Amino acid sequence: MKQNEYFVFPTDGFNPAEIDLLNPKNYKIISPNLFRVQKIATKNYFFRHHLETAVEEPKSLKGITYKPQLGLNGIVGIIKVRINHIGQIVRIGEY
Repeated sequence: MKQNEYFVFPTDGFNPAEIDLLNPKNYKIISPNLFRVQKIATKNYFFRHHLETAVEEPKSLKGITYKPQLGLNGIVGIIKVRINHIGQIVRIGEY
């Protein structure tokens, strides 16, 4: 895991392993769950929503525009994806 890599997070009612992540028709349901690695600290990971540009972390947007400090248990079930220059998912998994 490196800074600026993208991951799709599972949520209640959404499991990224059960959906075709490469199909553009699914982008609407993938988008709320697509996050970028903002920074990495010792056993802590910080994620920012892929459309978010601000670095503020208001408590009212926790889990929507950013994921708070996540340890190793917080990243279970995430799927790494590669995004091209126009925002399309072009690869799933390690690359």
